[in-house]
Amino acid sequence: MVIVATLRAADAAVKSVSTDGEATVYLAGNFAKPFDLTYRAVLKPGSRNKSWSTLSILLVGSQTPGPGASVGLASDPEHRSVSPFTYVVFPNQQYDYESRSGHCSDACVIELRGDRSRIYAYINRTLLASWSRSDLYLQHPSIQLNAEAHGDGDTIQASLTPIETSIAGDGVAAPACAFTTRGIEPAGRSTLVFSGKTNDNAGAYVNLTTGARKDKC
Repeated sequence: MVIVATLRAADAAVKSVSTDGEATVYLAGNFAKPFDLTYRAVLKPGSRNKSWSTLSILLVGSQTPGPGASVGLASDPEHRSVSPFTYVVFPNQQYDYESRSGHCSDACVIELRGDRSRIYAYINRTLLASWSRSDLYLQHPSIQLNAEAHGDGDTIQASLTPIETSIAGDGVAAPACAFTTRGIEPAGRSTLVFSGKTNDNAGAYVNLTTGARKDKC
């Protein structure tokens, strides 16, 4: 699992540090304020996949690679089931990945919430983990909605449908920019769809309104 890319506020360009098949959608807003991001999440990895697949909400800072915290769904080829997970990386690069009990083969509600002092991760409205903002020390925190497939030739079909997306009580704008690499494609602005098969395609930024490829957001 890798904290994959970050949106730099200065020029709105994005640098990927992942070698996986990856589709990332960027949410605009000041996530240093209290926020609530809740989605109905569906993850369907390919039946012949050789490695893991994930779908997640990630809070990350401006340093790449750097600290961050996420909640989401993961599947591995050994168990052929979809389970919740939480993942946190601290500024010293120590990390904690926790696979949680329970299956989400149809759908789960995933939620990342923050107040002034802590970040909270929920699955189906149940609190799984929380972290201190001061321990994470995120500079200019931003949100990524990520779908990844790891193995060569692996496929993924996933979606995130918003239930609640707010910052300090105000609604979050529908995302306009995304990143794609190695064949995993993002689409949509309300319900977000991630799909594709990992290959050798180079990365590109995507205008979610027009579908056009770009060199930056």
